Order: sequence, then structure tokens, then C-alpha cells
Amino acid sequence: MKQANEEKNEVLSLSLERFCFNKEWILRSCPQEYIEHCICLICKQIANNPMEIECPKHVDMNKTLIIGEHCLKLFLENHNNSCPIQSHDNCHNVRRQFEQELRRSNETEREGEIPGVIKCDFKGKLRDLNSHLINECPLNLIDCWFKSFGCNHNCSKHNLKEHLITDMKFHFDLVSQLFQSMKQEIQLKDKQIIEKEKQIKKMEREYQQELLKCRADIEMMKKDNDKELDVLSDHEKTVKSLEEKNIKSTQDYKQLLQEEKKEEHKKEIYQSSTSLSSSTISLDLFRSSSRLIKTFIGHIGWVWSIDYSTFDDGTQLLCSGSQDKTVRLWDMKTTKQIQSFNGHLDIVYCVKFSSYHYHNYHRNVICSSSADKTIQFWDLKDNQKLQVFNEHTEWVGGIEFSSFNGGRYLCSGSNDKTVRLWDIETSKSLHVFNGHTNCVYCVDISPLQISKSNDINLIGGNGYTICSGSYDKTIRIWDIETTKQLTVFKKHEDWIMSVKYGSNELINTILSGSDDKSIRLWDIRSGEQIQMFNGHTNTVWNVAYSPFVAKNIEFDCNSNVICSGSMDNTIRFWDIRSNKDELFMIRGDENSNNGVVCLKFVPSKKKRKNDRQKLNDINLCYGSFKGPIRIWG
Repeated sequence: MKQANEEKNEVLSLSLERFCFNKEWILRSCPQEYIEHCICLICKQIANNPMEIECPKHVDMNKTLIIGEHCLKLFLENHNNSCPIQSHDNCHNVRRQFEQELRRSNETEREGEIPGVIKCDFKGKLRDLNSHLINECPLNLIDCWFKSFGCNHNCSKHNLKEHLITDMKFHFDLVSQLFQSMKQEIQLKDKQIIEKEKQIKKMEREYQQELLKCRADIEMMKKDNDKELDVLSDHEKTVKSLEEKNIKSTQDYKQLLQEEKKEEHKKEIYQSSTSLSSSTISLDLFRSSSRLIKTFIGHIGWVWSIDYSTFDDGTQLLCSGSQDKTVRLWDMKTTKQIQSFNGHLDIVYCVKFSSYHYHNYHRNVICSSSADKTIQFWDLKDNQKLQVFNEHTEWVGGIEFSSFNGGRYLCSGSNDKTVRLWDIETSKSLHVFNGHTNCVYCVDISPLQISKSNDINLIGGNGYTICSGSYDKTIRIWDIETTKQLTVFKKHEDWIMSVKYGSNELINTILSGSDDKSIRLWDIRSGEQIQMFNGHTNTVWNVAYSPFVAKNIEFDCNSNVICSGSMDNTIRFWDIRSNKDELFMIRGDENSNNGVVCLKFVPSKKKRKNDRQKLNDINLCYGSFKGPIRIWG
């Protein structure tokens, strides 16, 4: 019987002295870093019944030193108690620690009992029993450390370590599953947060719209209330007002007649200063007598645009816009700079004197467009900014005032591919013309037509149009009253840099200049190209109908002359009836010009008389690439 018990104990002992666990099956479901603290120092597998080695000679090592019980026992027996961390003989500390651990694990095992059997030997008082059961009793069951992750196993403290090692993969799987679950929950919460944010933004927009509507309703109610109060007040004053008007009617009528005469006189002065004489002048006369007479120095970059005006005192003024971001005002007589406006933040592409401000408010105002996306109005007297139009979303190129309604309306072209029509009186954008597929660089408005309706209540009345030239290589015509696109001209092979409407007998034509180095004449009625003029060797920046006529031998009559300025540093004159070589060419100064960007025909205040020829009262003003502005006359 005793021999049988000894054999049974030997089998149990051998079963307890198991080798360390193979780590390969754990690595299939867990990363390497999760099990590094469980690796046996000797066999490099998962330590079975792990023991932490504490050798005084290796206290400086940072990592935890774990060895399986069986591996340590074999190592000490086979290596003469050598230290398993780093070899030094007779490491009694490790041997002593190993024996203490074994002794500690066997303290509760009594002779003749099966190893691993746990008994309670409490012999205290009854009143201490509850505390013993909770804090000291080896039979007390405790929960697995991984209970919060889903492991519901409970056992005695003595068996907890074995459970943790035996079910290590299961525990790692539980942790991994929890992490995945938490990750999915976080993603779900993120989606919910995004949806809530969208709902909040939607509610904010709806609230803003409702708020704006309420404010508009309140303003409308205030206006209605004010109108009713005004009506009541007007009724009370009607009788008194009629009596006063009856007394003063004759005096007011006479005064009105006098003011109208004065206003008509001022309009005649202004129109004579801003439009060339309807009488034609021989190009031969201009060619034979003209020369460079004046130069304006001040701009330090391209002069993109020029315009001129005559004030009430007869002073002739020139305005200019430049690459240097400034708008400048010049005295044409002395060539001196009078003012400089520096409010733009980028290139100034176009400048125009405003006839509307002059006629309606007796103010001299310059309008300018810029690459800073704005159109600005400058009061010359107060030297300050008067108005700003800023609804274009890209740089603004050409601008032009309406020939009708006293110049009340302004059109503009922009790099945002649109043409806009503005009401100067209200500073509002009336319409946006869409159709171009690239930037709109230049615009023009058809000339005043006396026979057409020019009712102040109509924007343009019947028949007035806008033409626009674009980098999409097309010229488009838009009806101002209906806002519809009427015609598209497509024969240019590159960017359109300049467009101009004809007047008088050429009212149904449009002139254009392009980056393809050509000038073209178009028939608005047929939508066809009439003529093409070639000769320039670089971009044609500007075109104009000149006040000159030339003798056309082929048709035995006088023919209108057009003019073009180019980056090839020349200004050329062409017979409108013939597409042959130019009639006359002015070549700019190669050192100080280096290209003609803009040009303008202006009436000459001081007329030079030739004994043999007629009076020449026209000068040609042009802006150059390098900055100087020059006048030929």
C-alpha cells in the first residue's frame, strides 16, 4: 500500500514538473510585445510556473528576468549552480532563491498528503472567522484578473497563477476582442458625432434664414408704418403746401428754366471734351504734321489704361491706371502729375472718368478696376474713395459706362468668366451675364442711339447691347434689356484683348484685337467677319476707330481708318475697306516704351495751323509697357 502511494506521488510530481509552453500557438493571435514579460530566459518559450530571478550581481539590468521552474531546476543541476543570467559559478543566490520558492510552495503540503491539496487550518476565535474567510483563508475563491474582460473563472489564490498561465491565450483573445469592440464603438460614436454636427449646422442655417426673414418682415412693417405716418402728415400739410406753391409757382418756373439752360451748357462743355469732333480729318494731314510732343513720367510699370476729360475751367486732364497699383491724374498742358490714388491692392487694369457723377452731382470722379477684385470710384476734389463694387470673385479687367441714361450704368468683365452690369446710383449689381468659358478681359457698350427709347425707367431701352472679349477666344454680344446672349464671334485664334463698337455709319460693326496678332472687323447683323488686318508681330493690346479718313483708290472715295497698338511697340493705321498693309505706322521708343498697351484720341486744345493744310485738332495719346505716357500731335 505504501509503495502504491509513493508511485502515485511520483506520477503527480512528474506531471507538475512540466516543461515551458510553446509560444508559437500564442503568437498566432497575439503580438510579440504582449508576451515578452512571460518568456523563459533559458528555453525562450512561455514560462511554466515562472520564477523571477534576483541575482545581486545583475541588479543593474532593467528587464524582468523570468525562468520556468523546470528549466531552472535542470539548469542549476547541469551547470554547477552557475547563474542563468550571465555565467559566474556558484551562484548561491539563485540556488537559494529557487529552494525558498519550492519550500514556500510546499509549506501547506503535509507529509502523506497529495501535493496541491489546500486545507484551512484556522483555529482562532469565532468572532475572527469572518475576517479570516475574507482576508486569509486559502479556501476563499477569488476572481480571475481578467474578469473585466469576460473571464468568469474563480479559484483559490494558490491556483490563480496556474490558471493565468494555462488560459493565457484565452485571456489575450478576450483583451483583443474588447479592444476591437471598443474600436468599433469609437468609430460608431465618431459617425454619430459627425451626423450631429451636420444637424447642428443645418439647424444654424435654418435659424439664420428664419432670423433674416424675421428682420426683413420687421423692416417692412417699420416702412409700412412710416409710410402711413407720412400719409397722415401729408394730408395735414396739403392745404398749406398748395397755397405756398400757388404763390411761388411763377418764380419757380423761371428759376427752373434758368437752371436747365445752365445744365445744358455744362453738358455741352463736357461732351465736347469727352468725344471727338464728328468732322473727319485726313490721315495724310496727321501723318505729315504729327510728332511726339509730350511725355508723362511717373508710373513704374505697365500703363494698362488711359482716359481724358475737360473740366469747367477748360483744363484738360488725363487719368491712368498701372501695374504699380496706382491711379494717377495728369495736367495735359504741363504733363505734371496732379494726384495719385493708392487704394488698390493690385494691378489697375482700367480707368474711366464718370459722366454720371459729373452731370448729377457736379463731382469729378474717376472709376478704376483692379486685380484686387474691386471697382472703385475716386473723388478728385476730396481726394478720397467714393464707392466700391466688390462682387466679382476674381480680378476685374475692362469697364465701360453706358451711353444711355447719362452714364448711370457700368459694365465690367472679370477673370471669374462673367460680365456684370452695375447701377452706379444704388451701387448694386443688376445682372450677371454668364456664357464665357474663360476670363473676360475687355467690354464695351453700344453707342447712344437718338432714335431709340432712352426712358430713364428702362435699363438701356430698346436695342442697346454689351460686347465682351474673352480668353476663350470668343466675342459675345448681350442684350441689356432682355439679358440674353445674341451673337458669338469665334474666328480669333487666341485671347481677345480689345473690343470696340463702331458709331455713325459704322454702328453695326465691332472691332477687335487679339493675342493672335490680328485685328478683325465684324458685322453685328450677319454675325460674320468682314475684314482681318495682319501686320503686327506681337499681341494687339488695343484697337480704336480713329477720327481720320483716307483716300481709297480702289473705291474712289474716302474710307474710315482704324488704329491698333501692339506689344511690338508700334501703332498702326488701317483702311477699313482694305485688308492690305497698314497706311501709317508710329514706332515707339525702344528704350523707354517696349510695347504699346493702350491708346486714346483726344482733342487738342492748342491747335497748330499749317498755311497749306487744314487745321489738325486731334492728338493721339498712348500708354507703354515700361511706364511713360506719350502724346503724338
